[in-house]
Amino acid sequence: MATLDDFSRLVAAVYSSVLAPENWNETLRDLRRTLDTHCALIRVDETGRSIQAASLAPDACADYQRHYRRLDYVLEAVEHSPVGSLQSGRALVALQAQSEFHIDWLRPLDMTDGLFVRLTDGPAPMAFLTAGPRPPEPFIPLVSALVPHLQQALRSQAHLEHLRRRADELGAVTQALGHAVIVVTAASRIVYTNAAADDLLRSADGLMVHAGRLEAAAVSTDTALQGSIHAAVTPVGSHPSGNSLLCARPSGRRPYVIEVLPADPSGATGSGWHAIIVVADPEHESGTASTFLRRHYGLTPGEAEIAVMVMNGGGVKEIAERMSLSQSTVKTHLQHVFDKTGTHRQADLIRLLLALRSPCR
Repeated sequence: MATLDDFSRLVAAVYSSVLAPENWNETLRDLRRTLDTHCALIRVDETGRSIQAASLAPDACADYQRHYRRLDYVLEAVEHSPVGSLQSGRALVALQAQSEFHIDWLRPLDMTDGLFVRLTDGPAPMAFLTAGPRPPEPFIPLVSALVPHLQQALRSQAHLEHLRRRADELGAVTQALGHAVIVVTAASRIVYTNAAADDLLRSADGLMVHAGRLEAAAVSTDTALQGSIHAAVTPVGSHPSGNSLLCARPSGRRPYVIEVLPADPSGATGSGWHAIIVVADPEHESGTASTFLRRHYGLTPGEAEIAVMVMNGGGVKEIAERMSLSQSTVKTHLQHVFDKTGTHRQADLIRLLLALRSPCR
């Protein structure tokens, strides 16, 4: 007879399996020792039935997955039963007592009686079974009390898996951007960074982490950064504002281009708002800008190189010297750049190229 201590231990094990799904097998083995029956969680989806966790021997699980899951008339009946309603194993097994599934799988495992229950609905319902050779009446109260906890645990686990998938998708997107992406709270406390941001912050070349907060090395830049974060997380009316700024670097390299954007979590207010900070490093942008110009504006490699030099502040004389060309040749190439990009002056070209450089273009 199961005790209150047994029940408390089993419930604790069920909820611990939410955060560590690999613990489900041990949880079901503990339940088997308590009930002296086989226990399993079985899921059904478009690919068929699959054992998610079980106290069964590995060979029995493998046989089920390989062959018997397609013949499982007991689970087929459970899948059409009301969610949360305990079903008698004896009645279900008797439905096809002369079938291959009963004779070759259930009977050798002494799973001829017990309790079965459909725990969840939806496109991939989950069923729980506790089956053995003896009538289940002595442990019906325990299993009945466990069912709501199993259901809640599976709902929580599904929600966590959904959040993990979304986090993985977000990570993949931010990695694909090619820029450092940092998410901060209203107090500038960092709650997310992608790999590029980790590298950038480790270098501490203009942007750094101090006591868990994002800060800029230069006081004036930090003031502008914190003000931009505040504006992004403190909406005026219903319109939070974003901002762009440059961040000087102690190394002397070209300043980072920073975009501070509001992120409005659905239904969040006050401290629930976050700011997304996207940081582009111009030192790594030339190749990207050159490729973009060649692909979308049809610039030749030489024209794209000149355009990038103009974007970085180079004049005709300096560009000619760096490329070992005459100034007239550089001017000719530059005119081709104007024609292909639809600009007319270097100032117009620089504005276009800076827009391309923006991390949020």
